[in-house]
Amino acid sequence: MSCLRESTSDLSNTYTTALLAYVFTLAGDMETHTHPLQHLDKVALQEGGFLHWSQTATETSASLSVEISCYVLLAELSASLSPEDLGYTVHIVRWLTGQQNSYGGFSSTQLEE
Repeated sequence: MSCLRESTSDLSNTYTTALLAYVFTLAGDMETHTHPLQHLDKVALQEGGFLHWSQTATETSASLSVEISCYVLLAELSASLSPEDLGYTVHIVRWLTGQQNSYGGFSSTQLEE
């Protein structure tokens, strides 16, 4: 965990930042999990009542955005939620449900062989 804590000094990779937030939440390190979540809040993409994340502002990969946004959602939901936090997560869930395909799943981030 100390190695991961050191990596929070560089939060330039949104995917890694989302993973770190989730890892520190699962580890019960709420002091450290706050820093990545605050950064993620600053780089969130807000459109109407929807909230999501992409690797970069010009990233067009819907599947990567779904994966990053899910990790942020897991980090938020795995911590103790205030009513304000719960309202925040609703905006993420609304965006995620809009990304579902007609079968209820999502496009894959895994390469098919």
